[in-house]
Amino acid sequence: MFQQQQQQQGFNQQNSFHTYNGPIDNNPRFFNPDVPQEICPNIWLGPYSSLINQTSPNSSFISNSNVKVIINCGSTLNFLDLVENSPKVSISSDIMILSLDPSFTIIENNELINNFILKFNKILQNYINSFYINSSITNLIHKLPNSTQFQINSPILNGSNIKIQFFKIIRLISIFKLINQSLQILIVSEDGNLNLSTGLIIAYLMDNYKFNFQNSFKFLKTKRPSIKELRLSYYDDLLIIENLKKFYLENVDIKQNCSSQFINKCKRNCDDFEDDESYCGNGGGVGGDDMMRDEIIVGGREFRKRKFH
Repeated sequence: MFQQQQQQQGFNQQNSFHTYNGPIDNNPRFFNPDVPQEICPNIWLGPYSSLINQTSPNSSFISNSNVKVIINCGSTLNFLDLVENSPKVSISSDIMILSLDPSFTIIENNELINNFILKFNKILQNYINSFYINSSITNLIHKLPNSTQFQINSPILNGSNIKIQFFKIIRLISIFKLINQSLQILIVSEDGNLNLSTGLIIAYLMDNYKFNFQNSFKFLKTKRPSIKELRLSYYDDLLIIENLKKFYLENVDIKQNCSSQFINKCKRNCDDFEDDESYCGNGGGVGGDDMMRDEIIVGGREFRKRKFH
């Protein structure tokens, strides 16, 4: 059924939803659903338990890693209650927190919500103004659909237009990566398997690696096997699938029409691949540095090459 709908929408054309297919690494590996997994370099997906200190105030995953951005994809109220009121959670003041919650509605006179918006919206706007609006990297970040300039007005991204929320978060991640390439980003939901967090990771894979929907999901499944399949028979899943299809096509169109920007012309740090000199431009293989300009490496040390288009 899904394949028929995709064909009807024209997703079998050259720059379609199914372009850039590639083999998926299905090698079995130890998996613990209670801890986050690194889906691709610097992008982690996990449950709320990854925020909890294990034995001491400085023993959580985020305190032991260079996590500087946390994106919640679960209930905003439940998340804030955990972060602000649990004695087992201690998050450093230099960490940026966002919440992607399409169904969220502002609750008047809610101190928890008001304090969160007041604190993190100030940090968010400082980031955007300092590192995007008043910075030279403005021309390195693709715009939003309809040539809309990038902007986020609140640390809580809500509303039924999930596609535009995906665009905003992906663009913000791009800004963070330009500021600090070693910065780690943690995406969380209650159990780490929520359909919305799955959808956000898929959007990231589509944007950065040109994966189609099916291969994005399969790749994510190899990294975090506990994620649930998005089903057309479930309304919430269908909404995410349809918005991902729109995101993919519009994102491809934006990038193809932005010839003045540096589109996907990045080179991974050779330190990430020190065990294989053929990808470091040191004469250790065919192509060397020239080949690296048109290739990306996916998945850290468990990598494969993908040609740019």
